[in-house]
Amino acid sequence: MPGSAPTFRAHLSAWLEEELRPGQLVKSLTTGFLIYILEVIVVVSFAALIFSNELYSQLPYGIGLILAGDALLCFFVAVFSSYSGSIAVEQDAPGAILALSAAAIVAALPLGASQAEQFSTVVMMIVATTLATGLFFILLGRFKLGGFVRFLPYSVIGGFLAGTGWLLTMGGVGVMVEVSPSLALFQPGLLIRWLPGLILGLGMLAAVNRYKSPLALPAAFAAGLGAFYVVAWITKTPFTELSAQGWLLSAFPSGSLWRFPFQAEILSRANWPVIAGQVINLVPVLIVSTIALLLNANGLELIVKRDVDLNRELVTAGIGNLVAGFGGGIVGYHSISLTSLNHSLSGGKRLPGLIIAALLGLTVFQNAAALLTYIPKMILGALLVFVGLSMLFDWVYQAWFKFPKSEFLIIMVILLVVAVRGFLEAIGLGLVLAVALFVVNYSRVSVVKQEFCGTIFRSRVTRSRSQWEALTARGDELCVLKLQGFIFFGTANSLFEQVRERTRRADLPPVRFVVQDFAQVTGLDSTALLSFVKLQQLAQEQRFTLVLTGLSDGVSQQFAKSGFRAQPGVLQLFGDLDHGIEWCENQILANVPVETQPECDLQAQLSAILPGDERRIEALVRHLERREVAAGDYLVRQGDDPEMMYFIESGKVTARLETPGEEPVRLETMGGGRTVGELGFFLGIKRTAAVIADEPSVVYSISNEVLAQMETADPEAANTFHRIIVRLLGERTVHLIQAVDALQR
Repeated sequence: MPGSAPTFRAHLSAWLEEELRPGQLVKSLTTGFLIYILEVIVVVSFAALIFSNELYSQLPYGIGLILAGDALLCFFVAVFSSYSGSIAVEQDAPGAILALSAAAIVAALPLGASQAEQFSTVVMMIVATTLATGLFFILLGRFKLGGFVRFLPYSVIGGFLAGTGWLLTMGGVGVMVEVSPSLALFQPGLLIRWLPGLILGLGMLAAVNRYKSPLALPAAFAAGLGAFYVVAWITKTPFTELSAQGWLLSAFPSGSLWRFPFQAEILSRANWPVIAGQVINLVPVLIVSTIALLLNANGLELIVKRDVDLNRELVTAGIGNLVAGFGGGIVGYHSISLTSLNHSLSGGKRLPGLIIAALLGLTVFQNAAALLTYIPKMILGALLVFVGLSMLFDWVYQAWFKFPKSEFLIIMVILLVVAVRGFLEAIGLGLVLAVALFVVNYSRVSVVKQEFCGTIFRSRVTRSRSQWEALTARGDELCVLKLQGFIFFGTANSLFEQVRERTRRADLPPVRFVVQDFAQVTGLDSTALLSFVKLQQLAQEQRFTLVLTGLSDGVSQQFAKSGFRAQPGVLQLFGDLDHGIEWCENQILANVPVETQPECDLQAQLSAILPGDERRIEALVRHLERREVAAGDYLVRQGDDPEMMYFIESGKVTARLETPGEEPVRLETMGGGRTVGELGFFLGIKRTAAVIADEPSVVYSISNEVLAQMETADPEAANTFHRIIVRLLGERTVHLIQAVDALQR
């Protein structure tokens, strides 16, 4: 677009002006260099974890590949992240899993395979895994699935992370001694190589938890490094002897450490069948990396106190991993600790991330990595131990106090499976446990949101006083259950048991109607239909009618396919709860002798409301205007001005809410002796509902002008009018309070 280039230049100019201010530039340079030192040490420790034992001779080139990949990853995340201060690093969890796969590949290669074949096969396994993970991140972000991690039980996530902590702890010990952890570690010759590193790792953990500062870890690391060389100085052990005895990394070759992973030599030497055999064991990298990335992104929101676009961060990390994969790097993503350090030191600028990427590139291509030979393997192993113990501390020790014991048990089971069998089996078990945990927890949530009897819960049809009393007396014959959520076999069976328990209660009259409202039901599992079939059979046995209301189209189709049809005396279906309750009330009243009053005029109806005031009521009626309304005619239209209010003498009218494009919602159906429109009339607000005649009706109206005249010319009649309105509104309020009280139980 024509304006895009100038706009870009304007943004770039503003960014450079902000970032290159002398004070800010000093902060960014200092922050970038400090984080670079930490990132190099972390990445080298992961490289040492992967290229250990038989692969140790290839460690320098492994470090070159992984550092180059980390430089590319850090650059792309720094440029494209939704938070300017995001710092990415190749990560511990995928590194631990890749170390297991690297060892498995070496073991699976033919006996006598050359070191070049081992190296090439492991490198291509790493590259394939990083590329696949990057593509997976991008797909999740593009389809906006970044929030899916919130649906995983926290205990299952905790089990994965605790298992990662165990692998990193054991891997750190392995880096220090260059052998797989076993009972042989306790031999004196090996014990001296890993026990100080373990103590240093514990010291790092204690320092970080004690001081809560982003500089605590660098300080502890520097203290450990200084202590190592102080001991070497005291014992007068020269540097060459420390290297020869295996305390330090081997000497690095001259020149660049990076080899293009897709060069013909590496591609031809890689054993592709062996890599294919490891594909299933690399699936955990995708799953665990996605979980960890989204958890880190959520954690960043708390640190920087602003929203982070999870889907954008997935795409950004995905692109970064694709590029890093072509460079030979392992899977990486945003680091909470390094981003927090950048946020606190530089104010969360992008420049430190770019500086880190540049320094990492120089380390690889200008042979600055030779300085890494001065870092003891014990220190690298201690760093891995620290990371592993941090995870175990969070997800085992602290989880004991935070989680219910059942969920803590899930964490420990997954941790045990990771330690004994591996990540793939742990993920399979974790998914099974997640489903089981969901079923158990959801089964504890009652599908019945509220339960009422007919005494409390009524339809929106206004009845006569004698009918009202009859429904109150026979209200326990009606049981109303408002359902909620997704109904599956476990919750449907609980619903069946609840209804059956009601039919067995000897302290209540036999139930005649069981109304189940599905208005707040989101779905129905096919297995749940079995319980509703049993409910229908129970209705036939106990001689009550099952009434289902508010069925959605999907649920209604499921019932229809299962043979649920309206059946007199057994099953009735209604579109909403109100009409279902009305039908039940009509059935009760049809079988109850109710004293029917003869048709009477409005004066007689009002006299029943205020007995003893017949003379004043007669005077009041003379001020009202009689009107006949045909069935279907509007008495009041929603949104009209409140010019009139009405007394109903005969017939039936319904007040309802009318929304364009939707079915009207009934508010109340009223007969003789009731009023219409009094709220708008007295408050002076536009009509909030429409009133339509259900059948030919006779009404009496009064306008604001007539009321004002009556208050002046005939105050006794006006007083009677107000008393009648207060009495009718009071009755409505009492009923409303009863209904609200029932809803809160």
